[in-house]
Amino acid sequence: MSVPDLPEGALLDAARDAAPVGIATLAPPGGLLIVAPHPDDETLGCGMALAAAAEAGRRIAILLLTDGEASHPASRLFPEDARRALRRRELSRALAALAPGHRVRLWAAHCPDGEGARAAEDKELIATALGAARGHGTRAVWSTWGGDPHCDHEAAARLAARLAEQLGAAHWSFPVWGRFGARPVPRHIRRFSKRRFAPAKRAAMAAYASQMTDLIDDDPDGFLMPSALAAHFQTHPEIFIHERARQ
Repeated sequence: MSVPDLPEGALLDAARDAAPVGIATLAPPGGLLIVAPHPDDETLGCGMALAAAAEAGRRIAILLLTDGEASHPASRLFPEDARRALRRRELSRALAALAPGHRVRLWAAHCPDGEGARAAEDKELIATALGAARGHGTRAVWSTWGGDPHCDHEAAARLAARLAEQLGAAHWSFPVWGRFGARPVPRHIRRFSKRRFAPAKRAAMAAYASQMTDLIDDDPDGFLMPSALAAHFQTHPEIFIHERARQ
């Protein structure tokens, strides 16, 4: 996946005129399930909304498809197991910043990074996730957008759509990388903008030092968030796409 240096794109242009949406619509009272392909997607794509849901007393669970270990595959200072552990610690710190004092359940599929499609097709995992989501009282499912140009993001969107249909829950997707560049613009775009949750999102992003800084500096091809994109995610209203209404 190619990461741009600047936050520009057709979807961002369309989002400027999108109608606002509140947390009561995105996550009605009850359980909220977020299907995230990697640690940090829950923060980049919907961190402010997650913080708002926690403040509103929603029960929040995250189904994490991968541990994000492929961000720096050539690192010797942080071999694969160390990267997995680091990314999971960063996730815990990010959730503590977004939802202080709130227990966010974490269900981890541990698919290899880049192979999230396994989860979307794994009948046993889907059945387990459905059972857990029903026990969670899930009324809304959020996920990365199927138009994101990353196979794991696409897989998360497919899995979320399947779960939402089986649960009779609403499905909202949030574009992470698909907001940049030229691509078809979906219908039903909404903006979530509650500035008082921006400091929590900034703190959560800072928790991901492996992605936002040169903490892992021995892989020249490893991921490092461009500074302009980091500033964009910290300040831009969050974008949601209404994929499915609750039944």
